[in-house]
Parts: sequence; C-alpha cells; structure tokens
Amino acid sequence: MKQEFIENMAKKSASKYFNTSHYDDLISEGVLAAYEELSDNPKAEIARVYQVISTAQWKFLNVDCLTVTIPFHLVRVAKGLGSPGDKQGFSEETIAWAKLICDAPQLDSSLHDEDNTSDQAEAYERQALVKDVWEAANECLTEEEYDLFHMYFDQGVTQQTIAGNLEITDRAVRYKFAEMDEKVRKRVVNKKWEL
Repeated sequence: MKQEFIENMAKKSASKYFNTSHYDDLISEGVLAAYEELSDNPKAEIARVYQVISTAQWKFLNVDCLTVTIPFHLVRVAKGLGSPGDKQGFSEETIAWAKLICDAPQLDSSLHDEDNTSDQAEAYERQALVKDVWEAANECLTEEEYDLFHMYFDQGVTQQTIAGNLEITDRAVRYKFAEMDEKVRKRVVNKKWEL
C-alpha cells in the first residue's frame, strides 16, 4: 500500500470524530498503527488496515486523552464494547468508576486550537485594530450610540439589559447595534485606505 493511500484512510477515519484539536494527532495515530500492522502482516487486507486505523484513533481519543489513565480493556467494558467475558477481573465498582470517568466531559478542546508560541507582531496588530475600532466609534457614532457601544463592548452589559434600560424591544436594540457596527466597520475600512 502506498503512503498516500494510508494517509487518506487515516484522514477519512479521523474526520468522523469532528475533533479539530486532535485531528492531526488522530491521523498520525492511524498512520502509525497501519504501518505497524503492515510490518506484522504485509498481506493485510485494506479492510483490516482500516479497522486497525479506526481502533487506534478511537483508543487515542477515548483512552490516551483521558485526564486519568485507565487500561484500554476497562475503557472498552465501561463503554459497553466487547463480550461479557471482557468483564473478568474487574469488579462492578471499578466498572462503575470507569463509566463515570469515560462519560465525564474532557477538557475544552478549543484550548488546543491555538499555538502557545508568542507572536508579538500579531499581538500588536490586534491591539492596533482594537484601538482603530474605538477611535472610529468615537468619530462616527453619536454620543448616545457611543455610550451604548461602550456599555456593550467594554462593560459587558447585555443587549437585553440595554433594551430594558431604554424601554425598547430587544429587536430594536439588535437593529441599532447592527447599524452602529456597520458604521464603525465602514469607518475603520475607510481610514485604512486614507493616505
């Protein structure tokens, strides 16, 4: 089997998990498992290799990524996989504990989406953009609009609270904010193109 074919099978299998933070890890786990299977059994069928890839990826997400280390066989029992004979050696309390761990939500995977490397240039650009937005808001919004803009974006006051304070509907506040956002966006864009 060609390397590209194995990678494509690993990508296809990894895509079913909808897990962006571990997507590349899943592909790597699948490819490594496929090569290991092919080194042990060079005449392995495609279906067998795909099964090995899928199992390795499942194990990575459901066993290796747990915050607590649990034996693979115990995870299978806790998830209800395998045969009744797999429960041998595990007490009911142990299985109940493993079910609790396996059913608990894992850490927020969005924490893994960003690299932790420092990029000062990017941070300065973001700071400059925020400054430009506030300057544009100050220049193009009326005093009342600017106060609302400040309350919502800087102080964290919800649109519902603003609607209650102004004694208008939530829909009217959403419309007002959409207009203000568009004014500020246009002002920021126009300022960037000014010489």
